Amino acid sequence: MRHTVKKTMLFLLTFVLFVSCWHTPVSAQTKFGREDHAIVEPAGYVPPSPPTVNSDTAILVELNSGVILYKKNMHQRMFPASITKIMTALLTLETCSFDDELLITHESVTDLVWGGADSQGRFYEGQKFTVRDGLYALCLDSVNTVGYALAQKIDGSLEGFAGRMNARAQELGTLNTTFTNPHGLNDDAHLTTAYDMTKILWGAIENDDYRVIAGTKDYVFSDAEGHEISCHHNYGVLQDDSPYYDWRVVCGKTGYTSDSMFTRAVYATDGNLDLICVTFHADTTELAYQDVKALLDYGFNNYSLIDVPTFGTDGTMEAQLSDPVKGVDSKVLFTAGDAEVITGAALLVPNTYRSYDWNTDLTIENGKFVGTMSLGGVDLVRFPVTMTVTEENWTHPSTAEPSSENRQGEESESENETARTRSVNSFPETEGDTEEEGKEQKGSPILNVTLLILLVAALVLIGLLFLQNHSLKKRLRRKKDIRG
Repeated sequence: MRHTVKKTMLFLLTFVLFVSCWHTPVSAQTKFGREDHAIVEPAGYVPPSPPTVNSDTAILVELNSGVILYKKNMHQRMFPASITKIMTALLTLETCSFDDELLITHESVTDLVWGGADSQGRFYEGQKFTVRDGLYALCLDSVNTVGYALAQKIDGSLEGFAGRMNARAQELGTLNTTFTNPHGLNDDAHLTTAYDMTKILWGAIENDDYRVIAGTKDYVFSDAEGHEISCHHNYGVLQDDSPYYDWRVVCGKTGYTSDSMFTRAVYATDGNLDLICVTFHADTTELAYQDVKALLDYGFNNYSLIDVPTFGTDGTMEAQLSDPVKGVDSKVLFTAGDAEVITGAALLVPNTYRSYDWNTDLTIENGKFVGTMSLGGVDLVRFPVTMTVTEENWTHPSTAEPSSENRQGEESESENETARTRSVNSFPETEGDTEEEGKEQKGSPILNVTLLILLVAALVLIGLLFLQNHSLKKRLRRKKDIRG
């Protein structure tokens, strides 16, 4: 018995160790921006004057709203150079454990175009160190040999890893990307776009380990034989002793080949906005630095996220109507549903629009009420609106004394219902509540006409409520001022 228990415990311990070795820990994830990662055009506001950008293609996107703040040939396919390694690092983090061993293979040292190997001779065939160390070498010093070795470790070949890269790129929402290698050295088929690299970097920064690694200034490690290797981030915006240092940049990647020229991909935040900036094919490294700074300054200095406005008081507006023909007073409530920002996520506006007052309009779309709120004549928020009409019986002074038959019917109705409430999100129904009520109406003004009068009166009142004391002349003048 004791022997059986001992064997069972040994088996369970072996099984637990096997499972722990087999299971690859997944890096912690932090969501950035809108959940659907959609990149959308801005609302119809007049944007601030854009900066001068020297790179052939570029994009600037605010992640919480997903709004494109700047674009230049954003779907044109370009050589990405080493910003390819953003995808290589992301796949490594999603596939390997930090403590896994990485082997520098013969192919990873020799199968590179001229200039692709590490010029300092720090990496050589047969060398071993951890995947963690390899990721720092990849992201800081952009070591092509390490990228090659990681691809072989994960999929056995560059072709297999390229297939993984392209599949993951599609999952992230890219449209025009084809990767053929893990490092970005020149290949006529290795192409992507500024738009697509925004999607890829967006996915990468949600991996907590990627942000830490790709935003580290310096890193030192030793290989299996005790050789010390120092890595220094080659992007000056992350070096606080560099003239290009930018405290807003969390992480970034540079790239250069003779065909791609200077490429950049950056994630930055000021605590309010989250921006991704991607540029391709600047003629010099100085111009590449200038482009990124100009775009980040443009976004941070000219745009703000603002709160979604409320509809009326606690989401409702109230009005009182009188209908002498029918003999009732009516209280009309307009109740708004959940707000929907036109661009689909957080509400982003140019700073110049923050001084304007919100204006609310009510329209009928497909037979339903819709409230629209705008700033400076630009529709930004929509609310589904339900109109509730509560009718309370009253006696008009000019109404003749009702007959005994009518009085009896009114008393009977009073016992059952002292007020009648109708909630509609479209036009009111025109038929009577009961067959008897329908019969009574034959000798009185046509119900359809009465309801039409009530609806017209309601719409007129709605117009007064939602105009919010802003005359049409003032709104037109504002639009004219905005457009210069």
